[in-house]
Amino acid sequence: MKIHTYAWLAWLTAGLVVVSTTRNPIYLVLLVIILFINQSMLNQSDFRLPVSALKISISILLLSSLLNAFISHFGDTVLVTIPGKIPMLSGPITLEAIVFGAINGLVLIAMFTFFTILNSAVPVQNLVRLIPRAFHPIAVVTTIALTFIPATQQQFQTIREAQAMRGQRLQKLRDWLPLFIPLLVGGLERAMQIAEAMTARGYTVQPAKKQYPWHKIVLPISLLLIISGWLFLMSSPSSLTGWLIILLGVILLAALFFLSGRRTPKTYFFRETWNSNSYLLLLIAILVVLLIVLPIPGQSTLSYNPYPHLILPTIAISQIIAILLLILPAFLNKGVKHAED
Repeated sequence: MKIHTYAWLAWLTAGLVVVSTTRNPIYLVLLVIILFINQSMLNQSDFRLPVSALKISISILLLSSLLNAFISHFGDTVLVTIPGKIPMLSGPITLEAIVFGAINGLVLIAMFTFFTILNSAVPVQNLVRLIPRAFHPIAVVTTIALTFIPATQQQFQTIREAQAMRGQRLQKLRDWLPLFIPLLVGGLERAMQIAEAMTARGYTVQPAKKQYPWHKIVLPISLLLIISGWLFLMSSPSSLTGWLIILLGVILLAALFFLSGRRTPKTYFFRETWNSNSYLLLLIAILVVLLIVLPIPGQSTLSYNPYPHLILPTIAISQIIAILLLILPAFLNKGVKHAED
């Protein structure tokens, strides 16, 4: 049973809540390990990265640690001191700065892996269908652009193998030119073929739509209300009037998009259905958010700061359970594979 797109988005939201809430390195390392397990189990599409996710993660971790070590010169545990007056470089290199940079690197790795898993598990068409009908032209352009990514990767691999059979070796920068020129020409040819196919199917023919003058008036009014409410909050932060003005602008903007979308017909080749796996993943995502957000014992362990002196982070069982629950897609995907076999 395939998992519904909304269930995947709920799982992604729960994971991003965890990532944006905690800076505890133990939690982040555990989360990254769980994401790598999910990524190894979720091989349902042809989406592949040109470089392995592990190499990308190691590069992010090293760059983030080194960059923060050279920029931030705070902390009590000095490892080495760079003499001179070189901007951003001269000064003490501390262990606390390296650890803080590594924590930020773990956050980036977790976010990157979350979206990589979503790309691998959910077809692009399902994600594009979530775009409101008012943005139908944007949805069409987005679909075409996203389909170019796997096609370009496949063509790049084919050209690289063909050049390798001819004895081409990639040692210098100029050696890559025989790969990029055919890749560019092939991309232009595919773009022309798609444009001709869309023209033949009548995508350039726009049906006549009745224009309503108030559509052009509501948009600037709603934006003006949002900006006015924001300015009012800057002058009176404790007043609710600013929030009410912003809320009114947002409601008008949402109503405009909804009414505009109803004028654009939308057809479905197939509709996704909710199943037991989808409901289970949705409930687990809600439970993870509640365990992280609600003020329960152990929530203080989510925060961690290595400055001014490095200390060991503390953990709580409830937060560990919340992070471990994010491994559920790996087990659901395992069940799907056995059912298909």
